[in-house]
Amino acid sequence: MESFTFPLWEPSGGEASLFVGVDEANLRGAPAADAAVITPLPLGAAVRVLERGKDRQKVGEYVNHWYRVEYMDTKGTPGAGDDAPVSGWLFGNILTPIRIEADLDGDGEQEVATAVMSADFKVRVRVLEPNLKPPHRVSSVDLSPGFLGVAANLVPAKTAGLPLVKVESVAETCANAITAYVSYTVPGNKKGVLGNAKLALELNVMEGTGTSYELSFQPKQKGLTVVWTNTGEDESEQTKAKSRREWYRLEDGVFSKVKPAGSAVAETTP
Repeated sequence: MESFTFPLWEPSGGEASLFVGVDEANLRGAPAADAAVITPLPLGAAVRVLERGKDRQKVGEYVNHWYRVEYMDTKGTPGAGDDAPVSGWLFGNILTPIRIEADLDGDGEQEVATAVMSADFKVRVRVLEPNLKPPHRVSSVDLSPGFLGVAANLVPAKTAGLPLVKVESVAETCANAITAYVSYTVPGNKKGVLGNAKLALELNVMEGTGTSYELSFQPKQKGLTVVWTNTGEDESEQTKAKSRREWYRLEDGVFSKVKPAGSAVAETTP
């Protein structure tokens, strides 16, 4: 699981440890928004940090450092014989350590997903359809505000019924424990078609309230259950736990809450 907050990226030696979090990012010849463009970089491109600009600058609504990075241009060929390093400057808000490559829509092709923090503490998850051309090859979804740090990993289809990008708030930095699941679906699993990134499910727990939950996917039933538990002391200072169960059904990439007829919704245990 990769994660990040709002760090100062450091030179990464001989390895490319960061990725481009937007598509067609302009690699520039100098650390300025109006500097000449060397080449556009695709979403998910691996880069190596060579240098961090001395002072933070404001570009649009973002405040960050510029970073001189190195990108390995593969010339679009599988072999490494004609690979050539290209260096230039990228603004810090588009860099991320989070890159997930998987067949997210079941069409047999590997999509690329990234997650980048926005200026208002939202997380934008982008998914690139690899065999389409820009600018119509990326779908994105914004998650709820409240993230001050992010960790992400892939939930496989055999676990959830479809592949999901799981995005979690970093516990040390957030008052809320937020977990969001993002799906990417294409009608009919057709190749060569841009799908839709969607917020499949979001769960939010306020730290220190005695509330917790346990999530269980049911891939064969195309659904999941969430058992919420609230723990606290009664008037006699005995610990009591109240639980309630929620049911969700998967439809078109989204888990929607349902209430089975006659189901119990709460129970109390000592």
